[in-house]
Amino acid sequence: MYRAVVACLVAVVVGLGVGCGGALPVATPVDAARSGVALAELQQGRSLVAAKCSSCHRTPQPAEHRSDDWPRMIDEMSRRAHVDGGERRAIRDYLVTMATR
Repeated sequence: MYRAVVACLVAVVVGLGVGCGGALPVATPVDAARSGVALAELQQGRSLVAAKCSSCHRTPQPAEHRSDDWPRMIDEMSRRAHVDGGERRAIRDYLVTMATR
């Protein structure tokens, strides 16, 4: 167990995030322009993913699923995570945009 925890911490520090989710990618102005979504909304979506999703399970990485799968998955989870419409939209926009990076 101790070795697994140390390995996870080392991976996060190195930036690989192998086996424990890692840091969420940060949206850039290029991502915002490509998606037609305001950078501030993408940043809010990233913060919400970190706060809401990780309260029940490992924080999902955008590239773990195809961009067209995220909306359905978010709809399924939003009630359990107590996510309102605006938050759901920000989370969706962030995950869809970053999944197609």
